[in-house]
Amino acid sequence: MKLQGSYGNFCLHRPVPAEAGTRLAIYSKPAELNLVGTDEREIRVTCTVEDSARADEVRVQFRKDGGKGHLSITGGPSNNVHITVEIPHQTHLSVRMPAGAIHVHDVTGDKDIDVHAGELTITGVSPEAYRSVDASVGIGEVSASQYSVEKGGFFRSFKRFSADGLYRLDAHIMTGSIKLN
Repeated sequence: MKLQGSYGNFCLHRPVPAEAGTRLAIYSKPAELNLVGTDEREIRVTCTVEDSARADEVRVQFRKDGGKGHLSITGGPSNNVHITVEIPHQTHLSVRMPAGAIHVHDVTGDKDIDVHAGELTITGVSPEAYRSVDASVGIGEVSASQYSVEKGGFFRSFKRFSADGLYRLDAHIMTGSIKLN
């Protein structure tokens, strides 16, 4: 899939079909990355950059390998990049990003998220839905209101296991914060 550029905003020429329960690996450049669950059965990427003259430099590539989708976002300016990825509500995510902010809203499924430096916020985390939760930071804070966890400092983490949950959540940041709400 190729990207269409115009006035600092761009999106995939056409959405990529995706069913509920899809597995999606995302490899993103440093950015503000919003992963939003929708009722649609497709993956749609939109992006805004501050310098509209550089919008065409950002590259979004999607490929499907067996039952797993791979979304790669590279190139473009090194700051003030805002990316939104709309996905079906039930999507199993694997996300890798060197730096930035990741916000996950209304997405159920397994989550495996690693960021070197930045922040991660996941909303809708209910203890009943997850059979395992493993969240850690090298330096920073871990906050999980549903689990009554507030930790800050060096090498902070928490783990929870349940026989009842369906999903797995692994979230790791070298320097920054993790918020599970």
